[in-house]
Amino acid sequence: MSLSAVYQGYVVPTFSLLPVVSGLAWYKKLGKALHALVIYLCIGLVINIWGIVLAQQGKNNLALLHFYTMFELVAVMWYYQRAFAAKWATLWTIIIMIVYPILCVVNFTFFQNIHQFNTYTRPLEAIIIIVFSGIYLGGEGKFEQKGTNHNSGRWVAWGFLLYFCSSLFLFTFSNVISHHVSKTLRYFIWDLHATFDLSMSIFFFIAIKNERGKR
Repeated sequence: MSLSAVYQGYVVPTFSLLPVVSGLAWYKKLGKALHALVIYLCIGLVINIWGIVLAQQGKNNLALLHFYTMFELVAVMWYYQRAFAAKWATLWTIIIMIVYPILCVVNFTFFQNIHQFNTYTRPLEAIIIIVFSGIYLGGEGKFEQKGTNHNSGRWVAWGFLLYFCSSLFLFTFSNVISHHVSKTLRYFIWDLHATFDLSMSIFFFIAIKNERGKR
């Protein structure tokens, strides 16, 4: 087994357990927004493990990615619906939670085969999350729900920004990279992506630990 396979298949998933375990352990001490984040991370972990198992069995797991993308954006919008106190945020998160899954279904039904990367809808997801995270960070707490720990919210928003900004190029050109890039460079790109994923998990852990200490 290559070092990349070990890193992506074992090291990064192990670090993703940090916010999950801490979130479940300190669940009662967290606010509503982080409750949504923890639920998202738990379900996401199960789906990711499922994808890793399929990959190790030599099976195409990209169909799972299409459905995970739908789930992920809905879950993140649910988090921001709870993190923001502004009416516009509630309205827009609801609209996105309804419309985006429909776009995903239309995409893999008529445009992109479900067994290839969803390079139309995945970048759109990233852009939406980047926008909401940027608004949150720029708002300096004025949009937040009462009882929300702004410092914890900033860690979460920075985690989202770090991962989705760094992954936007990969999300857009995944099919090109998988077919037209050398094996060595492809491993490097996916290792870099895994590193940003790992970093996001650490940011989430800090957010959960920080909020736990404030309550």
